[in-house]
Amino acid sequence: MPPIWRRFIPRSVRLRSRLRLKNGRWRLATPDRVMLEDVIAPEFLGRRDIRRMLDVGVAWYTRTYPRLYKGIEYHSIDVDPAMQRIAGSRHHTLSMTDLATVYPADTFDLVVCNGVFGWGLNTAEQVARGLDACADVLRPGGWLVVGWNDMEGRRIPDLDALAGRRFDRAVLPATRADHLVTPTHYAHRYDFFTRR
Repeated sequence: MPPIWRRFIPRSVRLRSRLRLKNGRWRLATPDRVMLEDVIAPEFLGRRDIRRMLDVGVAWYTRTYPRLYKGIEYHSIDVDPAMQRIAGSRHHTLSMTDLATVYPADTFDLVVCNGVFGWGLNTAEQVARGLDACADVLRPGGWLVVGWNDMEGRRIPDLDALAGRRFDRAVLPATRADHLVTPTHYAHRYDFFTRR
């Protein structure tokens, strides 16, 4: 049962308390989204070797991401057909494990996979297939950003071992680290890799 205060505060007001206005657009204000939008994304915007990217997983709060990644050719996928109306023109309704059915090898310089592992691809086998699919569509040296919740029931089984087959851990210069854990109750974490 939700807390009693939720009955008295309208949903629209509760939602606004989790939003922030940035660059004329409303954005989700959770620490993990702020880290992605204010630290991780700008790092890639400033790089000449990042020209084309794939965002895996779409939601209402990613509607502005084609503008967030301005200057980079932005593509997105999601398994839910309803997300097509939210996504931009370069969107496919597709599972991450089936990337090769739409995209040829070495298509992307950056893949951001946030909130997919542990929220659809849950087993070691599924995660391995997803990572292999990303490696197939990333160019050598291309970046993979994996965002996931490091908590019971959502934890990625053996991420380092699974990723280590085709990726190397990489230090993101903006963070001076190969991973970040945000101050959230769900321990949202970002791991950074480059494709061999």
